[in-house]
Amino acid sequence: MPYVFGYGSLVDRESLEASIGRAVSAADGPFVLRLRGYRRAWNVLGHSSERPEYLFTDDGGSPWEGWLAFLGVEPAAGAATPGAAWRLTDADLEALDDRERSYDRVDVTPLLDAVASRRPDGPVATYMPRDDVVRHAAAVRPAGTVMARYLRLVDRGYRDLGETLYAEHLATLPAFDPLAVREIRVRPVVPGGRNEAVDPDAGA
Repeated sequence: MPYVFGYGSLVDRESLEASIGRAVSAADGPFVLRLRGYRRAWNVLGHSSERPEYLFTDDGGSPWEGWLAFLGVEPAAGAATPGAAWRLTDADLEALDDRERSYDRVDVTPLLDAVASRRPDGPVATYMPRDDVVRHAAAVRPAGTVMARYLRLVDRGYRDLGETLYAEHLATLPAFDPLAVREIRVRPVVPGGRNEAVDPDAGA
């Protein structure tokens, strides 16, 4: 079975399970790893209008529209990105490919180092931002916003990996400047007008 390495929201078990629609067993992860030669960056920006299936509001409940920033990775000599891998099914991968539409799924097996003795027994892929997405993000970044709840979700995922990986996460999380960090609520627009609050699921 294939594995996927997460370094953003895919580190968090609940976020992953919400996307693939099933519970992930302890046998299927997390496998704590480091990705050599890459660092995280706020290099994926998408406009809220591109996701009409969701309603975005500010912390006061008013409709909100703008550019949302998510974590990606970029090559960096000597760097290492901490994260977690999960063993998934082919159906799970299809669901994640749809979720991570701004990324390409790339095999990074030779670039991964295990933090503990528990290691994946098959190939591991991760989601790399597409080149056109990175170029576009560079142009619109000054207008970008990071959702505070996205940060909390990523933080929760790394906390669950233990003190060492959590400390690495904090030390390697890229600076926000010039991005703004705001409380943006995300609700799915359900046929019939009924909305339910959900965690944002994007950003590898």
